[in-house]
Amino acid sequence: MSPETAQLAVRMREVRAAAGLSLAQLARRTPYSKSSWARYLSGTQPVPRRAVEALCEVAGVRPDRLLALWELADARWSGRARATPEPAPESGRGRGTPYVWGAVAALAAITAAAVALLFTPDGSPSATAGGTAATFTPHPGCSGRTCEGQDPVDMGCGGQQMVRTLAWRTAAGGRRVQLRDGTTCHAVWVRATHLHLGDRVELTLPGAPRKEIRVDDRHDLDAYLATPMTGMAPAQDPGDARVCLIPADGRRVCFAG
Repeated sequence: MSPETAQLAVRMREVRAAAGLSLAQLARRTPYSKSSWARYLSGTQPVPRRAVEALCEVAGVRPDRLLALWELADARWSGRARATPEPAPESGRGRGTPYVWGAVAALAAITAAAVALLFTPDGSPSATAGGTAATFTPHPGCSGRTCEGQDPVDMGCGGQQMVRTLAWRTAAGGRRVQLRDGTTCHAVWVRATHLHLGDRVELTLPGAPRKEIRVDDRHDLDAYLATPMTGMAPAQDPGDARVCLIPADGRRVCFAG
């Protein structure tokens, strides 16, 4: 695997993890299958440009940085990265130092400039060349009560800059449960990972139906799972939400925001 391919795969996995997307969710919301996403994210198969764009769209993040990395990786896959032949020496001059300019060098220079203009070293948006801040404007599919019972990923509520973690617990066996507050969508939900078969997670909020995660499928063991959302009324406090992890082989663990 080339360094360019490895870097792209790493960054795509980070975007997927930050948005809490499982392979099944990616397959449902994009034209690509679970097995295709598994290969793209592991770097074992070239990634179509449209797949990179689809991942960013579903995750609710700007595609600029991933597409810059994709350009470098695609140059390797397509063969454009091979160095051009050395030009013949001019008449009357010695051979001298070879002059070789490969496609990767050109792409790298252009890409580095684009990324430097759009992102600071920690990956956050920075000022563009024109002095205007590069910002992400979220457009979720619901807000408040209209989010009731909806999937946070399908509604675009779980992207970066759109959510905060109110509280979390790490339980026996590495089980991790987070109470999430969708600040843009005005809704709460639970995100969990490393659950075991038979585990359940419950979310309750006064005046709203209970939401639940139940692990019945081995494909969900290593995935990020989320309850449906509980939409918030303007006067409600997301900190009133209560989360309970009910392990298949242990004691119930409950906490509030």
